[in-house]
Amino acid sequence: MKVAFIQDLDPFTEPGGAQMTDKTHLLYAIRHGHDVEVVLPNADPSALFKSDLVVISNNAAFPIGLFQELQKQQRKYVFFLHDYQNLCRWRLFYPMLDKCKVCHLKEGWLPILQGAASIIWLSPLHRESWLFTYPELAEHDSSIIPSPVSVTDFFDMKQERHGYIAVHATEEFKGRERFLEYVEQHPEISFTLVGAPPDGLPANVKGIGYVPYSAMNELYNQHQAFVHLPTTTQPFERTIPEALLAGCKIIGNKNIGALSYPEFSQGREAIVKLLKKSSMQFLAALERAAS
Repeated sequence: MKVAFIQDLDPFTEPGGAQMTDKTHLLYAIRHGHDVEVVLPNADPSALFKSDLVVISNNAAFPIGLFQELQKQQRKYVFFLHDYQNLCRWRLFYPMLDKCKVCHLKEGWLPILQGAASIIWLSPLHRESWLFTYPELAEHDSSIIPSPVSVTDFFDMKQERHGYIAVHATEEFKGRERFLEYVEQHPEISFTLVGAPPDGLPANVKGIGYVPYSAMNELYNQHQAFVHLPTTTQPFERTIPEALLAGCKIIGNKNIGALSYPEFSQGREAIVKLLKKSSMQFLAALERAAS
């Protein structure tokens, strides 16, 4: 199968959760004999019209006319949705208000979404959130597939733990206000903050800046719990399985996509089983859509 994969950022060279997910899935497809070409903004789009299947990942940098042309030429395409692009101009702050049900973006994007061979969401919550604005997609062919977090890279090292850890928690879309409120309510707990810290952190928060991904398991293992309190629904949040697999307790809320999977309340074995089949399920969804 020849696959053209649309992405705003190169999954093989750019950092970020969406790129990590895409890279893992694409390498799996390549290892299983499929021909994959990543199509970036400003690149020659001809591959889109020569492939057996077009996968539309993050696509904010592409004009809507490109996708209208794919549909016009009856090319087979799949949407692999990472957040709320094509649904909300505030793609990571999607508020799910009544006005969202009549968002002006629907006029252009609904026909394109309905023309997809399939749609892939990252969690039950992710799908539910999309259907709030696009109830027309409720019966559309789709899959719910978690991010392919490595189950071997994250594990409990059975060592002494102290305090709580958070990752990018002072970013607005990650729930800055709720995180700082929680910190202030628990002055007896020391917190480690990974990511770019703002000025004026509470005295019990230590900002340590960016940490290499390869060092995160050891860092999780130094802490008792992982804190994540987003204010709007987040599609998955790969830090949740990372921290759980590393032995942390989770201080989270209903806005975390990963926690909407029942497996995340059934223990490590269930989580491992869910994550290990992620790329296999992703490829199966593409092969079904292309057939």
